[in-house]
Amino acid sequence: MDFKVVFIDDNLDVNEPIVQNVRKHYKNADYSHVFKNPQEGLDFVLENINSRMIVFLDWNFSGLPTKGIDILKEIRKKTSLLYVIMMSANPVTSFPAQSVIDMMNEENFFFLDRSQDIDVTFGLIDKIQKNWVTRFDCILEQWLINHPECSDKIAFRTFDQTITWQKILEELRKQSTIGKSFEKMVNQFYIYQFTENSEANE
Repeated sequence: MDFKVVFIDDNLDVNEPIVQNVRKHYKNADYSHVFKNPQEGLDFVLENINSRMIVFLDWNFSGLPTKGIDILKEIRKKTSLLYVIMMSANPVTSFPAQSVIDMMNEENFFFLDRSQDIDVTFGLIDKIQKNWVTRFDCILEQWLINHPECSDKIAFRTFDQTITWQKILEELRKQSTIGKSFEKMVNQFYIYQFTENSEANE
């Protein structure tokens, strides 16, 4: 499968229209992950953090103190790259002001009004897929899929670690110090290369 679709919503199951519509529309998606319990959903997401994944997250869980924003914050403690779509049947204007601010300040985040047509949902998934095309971790992931023999090859060494390409992908997805440093280093290298080539052709 090209990517996972995870639903964390106490009112959803695999037969719900939104789940079935996503399954039919995106044949390359592994859509079978539907969690009514928010903690179980969070555990699954964090255990699969190295996968390309979209998480549909309910705003409110009936009878539980946990809110969708709480799950989002837990995910963001581990990665800022994972795309999260917060869902609610209620308008965002009915949410506490601070929660709205917290959501607006998150990276790679969308809000879905459940009363909207399914095409709105498809539009968000399509937008995320377009973003994946240019994101560094996704480019590296695709390269490793095409060159599996390189996964365990050494990308670089530190004074106390040997880092493989597969490990780099994991660190990028976790947005760890190593992952961020490597991405910065690669970007700086290519800026330098383009600058040097540009000056050489003048």
